[in-house]
Amino acid sequence: MFRTPLLVLSASLMVSLPSHAAEPLRADEGIGFYIGIDSLATITSGTFAGQANPNYGRLTFLFDHGNHFHGIGAYSYSGTADAPVINGTNANNRLPELYSRIDPLPGTLALTTGSGDYAGKWVSGVLGEDVAHHEYSYLGMSSIQSLSGGAAGSAESVLFNSSSERWNAALDGVQVALKLEYATPGLKVAANGDMDLFDSGNLYLLGSGNSFDFLPTFWVDSTAAAGTYTAQFSLVNLGSNTAVRDSGTFYIDFAVPAPVPEPASWALFVGGLLMLSQVARRRR
Repeated sequence: MFRTPLLVLSASLMVSLPSHAAEPLRADEGIGFYIGIDSLATITSGTFAGQANPNYGRLTFLFDHGNHFHGIGAYSYSGTADAPVINGTNANNRLPELYSRIDPLPGTLALTTGSGDYAGKWVSGVLGEDVAHHEYSYLGMSSIQSLSGGAAGSAESVLFNSSSERWNAALDGVQVALKLEYATPGLKVAANGDMDLFDSGNLYLLGSGNSFDFLPTFWVDSTAAAGTYTAQFSLVNLGSNTAVRDSGTFYIDFAVPAPVPEPASWALFVGGLLMLSQVARRRR
């Protein structure tokens, strides 16, 4: 993980930074993120104006922010205009986004008690609207092309054509795979009945670039230690269109809560306090 702050491309991947996103367009389906190709060839303003966009032609992980996208973990420059350094991620590379995190830090996505196949586990899921970072909890991903064909002026059309049509290129000949770069031990990713997508390798094929939906569930065992659990990913093109390059890296942070004592444990604790209180009284 990069520990030195990185300068975000001056032709910003984030058009604006309001405090909260609108509900994702496909919220009912759990989709809050899209995968597209960055078609901005040259940076037009800021420190690196005139430089080639290092994210040009790369798969990009996009957060649905209502009427525009935030590029999460895209390639970027740091350094100076005379000596630019290309980095495989950017300053905005974590979910929830760092600027939005609510105290007390670290401001991660809460895992909650599972049921059914996830009984005895802490699992990800869409959080209530009153829960911190609710807007980031729609962890489903889809091709940007799932928004194409919307009527002019519709929410789909506005989002699909946002940032001067920077993200809406077709992903012909692209096969998108999710690459697990790292996960905190104990954190697993499940989907489609498979409880551990990465148990035999670090690549999982999402599907054809123009038509895929992916609805993951992140989980840990209920006995896992409390704390922050992180998954680091990138997007890889396994298709025949080699002009489309892999994405930068991005992170998703989850919170495993401290265990709640069982009622019997509480009873023993309270009983112990009462006994100590009685001993103290006798001594007095």
